[in-house]
Amino acid sequence: MDKQFTYLFLMVVTIAGPIALSFDKKVAFYKNYRPFLISAGLTSLIYIIWDILFTRNNIWKFNDTFILKYKLFNLPIEEYLFFIVVPYASLFIYECIKNYFPNLKVGGTLTWKIILVFSFLMLLFNISKLYTIITFGLLGLIILFAFIWNTKIFQTISNHLFAAWVVSLAPMSYVNGVLTSKPILIYNDTENCTLRIGSIPLEDFFYHLVYMVIMIFIYEYIKSNKIQKTIKE
Repeated sequence: MDKQFTYLFLMVVTIAGPIALSFDKKVAFYKNYRPFLISAGLTSLIYIIWDILFTRNNIWKFNDTFILKYKLFNLPIEEYLFFIVVPYASLFIYECIKNYFPNLKVGGTLTWKIILVFSFLMLLFNISKLYTIITFGLLGLIILFAFIWNTKIFQTISNHLFAAWVVSLAPMSYVNGVLTSKPILIYNDTENCTLRIGSIPLEDFFYHLVYMVIMIFIYEYIKSNKIQKTIKE
């Protein structure tokens, strides 16, 4: 396989399993295409803007050896696919856990408070690192917002959300491991905390968590409003 197809091939491999299993009768994920498109679309828009700005400011850059020649706003076309494929796979994992383990109790209030404290400490000790402060700053703000603005929804989803993040770390580590080890994506280590798990910057794991928190919160908010409207009708 030509090296330029590496990133594209990685996206195809990532989405193949979730697409094939989306018609599982218990999960029936294909029925939730509308809330998925809205929640993933809004969240991906934020992340694409983030990505464009970080690429423009040399926080990270893409290695032309492993990507196709097509770019939009200086991002390879595969990067836009990333923000379709990864949200779909992540939300699919969340729905599987929620449907197969409805009474799961692994990520309650205490867990999120620990993550909140950890985010604050990462900010405190890496105040000059742009990737670190944006990632952990957003994570802390979003958790606080979720608790304050709609505690009921967040408490309802928090256990399955945390479990989905933990489970998704396996495929995420594979994807990011390939991205950072070849490397397809090259980081400017002056803008992160320099701690890595394998070849993956620590921030990437929480960058992924921020995405999941925003997307799943919007997803469940849309679904809950839809259910309420159906009941009233």
